[in-house]
Amino acid sequence: MKVLKSNIIVLFISLIALGLTGCKDADPNFVHTDNFIHAMVCENTRENDAKSITGTIYEYDKHGSLLGDEFTAEDAEGGSGVVVFVVSAEDKNSFDLTQVYLRATLKFDAMVTPGLSGRKNILVDEENPEGMVIAITSGIGTVRKYRIMGIYE
Repeated sequence: MKVLKSNIIVLFISLIALGLTGCKDADPNFVHTDNFIHAMVCENTRENDAKSITGTIYEYDKHGSLLGDEFTAEDAEGGSGVVVFVVSAEDKNSFDLTQVYLRATLKFDAMVTPGLSGRKNILVDEENPEGMVIAITSGIGTVRKYRIMGIYE
């Protein structure tokens, strides 16, 4: 009985000590402010003719001005992005932009909302003039919106 009481006391003291010390701050090496899509690939869902296309990414600042190849996170802060997938007109019958799989390259602590799992419709037409809109949330909680657009040319 004495052993049981002493174990309970040790457990109680340990819980109090843990509560008083709190949580350790996140290591800054593992928390990123980056909420950019670094690359995005669109994959065809047709089994007989599987192919993939890499999207062209355009980044805009908070004023709607297109950013060049060399920009900083501060330049892009408050802005948005557009990812465009172009399929040639002759491939229209073999590459269905209303049923594609998407893969994106992000920093490891960034989150995509809504998620990219499953088939997606990115075709820009009268019924879907904006394509697909997603949000990328960085490790510190900043959000950047992207419009994903697929077009036949």
